[in-house]
Amino acid sequence: GGAGGAPGELLFQAWAPSLGFSTFEVKQRSPGDTWDPFRWPLGTPQDPPRWPSGEPETQIENEHLRVRFCPITGHLLEIQNLAKGISLPVFQSFYWYKASAGDGFSPQASGAYIFRPNTSTPIPVAKRAATHLLKTALVQEVRQNFSQWCSQVLRLRPGQPYLELEWTVGPIPVGDGLGKEVISRFETPLRTAGRFYTDSNGRQVLERSTPAPRPTLLTPVPPGQDQKVQLTVLTDRSQGGSSLLDGSLELMVHRRLLHDDNRGLGEALNEPGADGRGLVVRGRHLVLLDTVEASPEQHRPRAQELVTPPTVVLAPGTGPHLRQVS
Repeated sequence: GGAGGAPGELLFQAWAPSLGFSTFEVKQRSPGDTWDPFRWPLGTPQDPPRWPSGEPETQIENEHLRVRFCPITGHLLEIQNLAKGISLPVFQSFYWYKASAGDGFSPQASGAYIFRPNTSTPIPVAKRAATHLLKTALVQEVRQNFSQWCSQVLRLRPGQPYLELEWTVGPIPVGDGLGKEVISRFETPLRTAGRFYTDSNGRQVLERSTPAPRPTLLTPVPPGQDQKVQLTVLTDRSQGGSSLLDGSLELMVHRRLLHDDNRGLGEALNEPGADGRGLVVRGRHLVLLDTVEASPEQHRPRAQELVTPPTVVLAPGTGPHLRQVS
């Protein structure tokens, strides 16, 4: 969507050998050919599940995970690890902190180097999301639209042991004169006693703790699950984050500020972008749910894959003579 947005999306299963490449050719079919993008599974003339139109279809799943959504608000509701028999209520939504422009306590404004909100309670981008469910042989996904400037696709592919959340945020509106710092926040009933862990700047996994124990209204882990459960969120870039309430995790995804923080940059963090409307940012969070013992062998290789993905090269013409090289 958006300016110059494509009318459709081409999805196919690709594979490349290690230290090598694979070539795929895409051709436009002749105008006489008809193609129904909503045929599901591919090759069977079956209507896709429409949701949330009162039908019970409020989930996506593959052989590893089942992911449930709230039929009323469209938010993420629960993740189930089918092999381990673990289920965890997980709520996720987007919020923004109102940036401080300086006040009587301190003239310090929020800016490129300083994160200083004027309240510790962020504001929801939206109370509910408009949703669209898509199920094909290659992907099952829920598309959430929170506002004109905030949307997300939650995606499961066959064989994928994690939930992918691809978020698109921006241009952040500042017509109200308020700088905004946008976060994605996950909330669970896990009793974490103020502790969480980060793998930061190559320092490996470090224990972090919130400044002081805080009271929490989150319920304990459901009965019957005596094994310790770990929720892991992998990022595709460096992001500021914290756990400010037990069982919650928030990551900053975008910010747009109207005052200089007086740390040497000499301008506000307010990039207009090519069209003058502000920057749009798109990224991915991968969410893993497993036992504490089994989580590292999942998140270590996934983190490497996320940092060093295959490079996609597009070119007109027939492509190289060699279709695959290792």
